[in-house]
Amino acid sequence: MSNNSQSTINNIPSDNFEFPLGISDTILVLTINKSKFKEEVRNIISKMIVIEQSKNIDINNLSLLLGRIGIDKLNIYSIHGKMDVEYTDVVRTNKGCEILYINVNLERFISYLNIKENFFEDYNKHSLYIIRHGNYIDIKNIFSLIDNVKVNLGRGGSQKSHMLSPLDFRLSAYLMAMFNFNFKLINSLNTFNYISKDRYLS
Repeated sequence: MSNNSQSTINNIPSDNFEFPLGISDTILVLTINKSKFKEEVRNIISKMIVIEQSKNIDINNLSLLLGRIGIDKLNIYSIHGKMDVEYTDVVRTNKGCEILYINVNLERFISYLNIKENFFEDYNKHSLYIIRHGNYIDIKNIFSLIDNVKVNLGRGGSQKSHMLSPLDFRLSAYLMAMFNFNFKLINSLNTFNYISKDRYLS
């Protein structure tokens, strides 16, 4: 993650590194919707999950399992709303899949989305976002401006919404690897049937 002030970047060794997934976090992937509904407004679609039990994910094991299913690159952005996340923590590993885990506060992440040299369309296709203590309106606000272009975040609803999309499949693959391909565990953690509306509606 590029940053004008390198002193704010804290590189952490990947040995025995685990990152948390909490019940108040929203985990999501994004894709660009090529359809244009309004001039000068970009549309992106999200797929997300909220889990019902907190879990820690071993980054090296995740890299190994993703590599085994042919995923060779993943950026994980852990985004905190509170400014008390003083440093941008960066963890790198490659045990089969090159993973870059970035723990960053909201202000720095929004700046990153709009740095001229960065192109969202390039890095987003290899990215998973974890919004710490975030609901749907938080996500809409975070991604309201990308590459200095206004963005409308939607939940999808195309004529192919009943088909398995690349976005659905990508999130499913990441989750399967995070939880060691334990389908029963992932299914039991998914809050889809009883999640509160503020987590997925604005």
